[in-house]
Amino acid sequence: MALVTHAGTSLSNSFVTMFSDDVKQAYQQMTSKLVDSVRVVRNVTGSTYKFHKLSKGGSIKNKARFEDLTAMSETTKTLAGSGVYTGGTAQNSIVTATLNNFHSAEYIDDLDLFKTNIDLRSTFASAIASALSRAVDQEIIDVLNTNATTDQSPFNLSAGLTKANLLLIHERLNSLDVPTNDRVLVISPAALTDLLTDTTLVSAADGLITNQALATGFIPSVFGFRVVISNLLSNTGTTSGVRTCFAMQKEAVGLALAQDITTRIDYVPQKASSIVLGTMSGGSSVIDTDGVVTVNITE
Repeated sequence: MALVTHAGTSLSNSFVTMFSDDVKQAYQQMTSKLVDSVRVVRNVTGSTYKFHKLSKGGSIKNKARFEDLTAMSETTKTLAGSGVYTGGTAQNSIVTATLNNFHSAEYIDDLDLFKTNIDLRSTFASAIASALSRAVDQEIIDVLNTNATTDQSPFNLSAGLTKANLLLIHERLNSLDVPTNDRVLVISPAALTDLLTDTTLVSAADGLITNQALATGFIPSVFGFRVVISNLLSNTGTTSGVRTCFAMQKEAVGLALAQDITTRIDYVPQKASSIVLGTMSGGSSVIDTDGVVTVNITE
């Protein structure tokens, strides 16, 4: 941080603009929007965490009396009697999340504290926590983007996110027996505008979403999806104007945290300053690809 330009009057431009005894921070995402949308494991020890996934099993119909049971995990389903095994082979697989370490910090000069009537330390602590919250969301979106590159059947919505297209996404998850609870739709602001302008979905007369959407300009949920708006979603590859969004079920994506977002303030004598420091350690992974749908939306 640059020092005060001359004694007693002006602060470095890196200090935010002051209004009375408060600070107007730049508009930013203040908290994580996605941490409640995924499976979270805390207090992880180590540099990686292994999420376990069990594939679908089956059952035996009309097993012969006293015949040995056939385990779901057996690859060869042979029954001596009239019994019939129906279903898949239940096998355990592991998905590994690699934990990354994040730091965000700022120095505050001792003498600068006397030249303003705001609490710079708490102000920077808030800004640092916000930056790390966005880092958590970015970790989740990064693994969703990685999964999107191997998704063989994404929805490419050149006409935007309409009610009809939303129903197709809903049907995809239903066809794979993905649980209907804890579903999340992670979309861009432009995709939300698509929904709000679809009169078959939002209208005072006969739309599925009526007064609340029209009054607030926001749709909290639709067709069982909790709607999350994110500005961290990226363009699809090199295609400009096409945003990669996602529909997912909570248990399909995991977030492993060795340490939640923590902020602290320490004094650094050799700098005659306090350091406001935020740290976080965590990583994410897609556990079950059936529970994640890639939605490429033309904006």
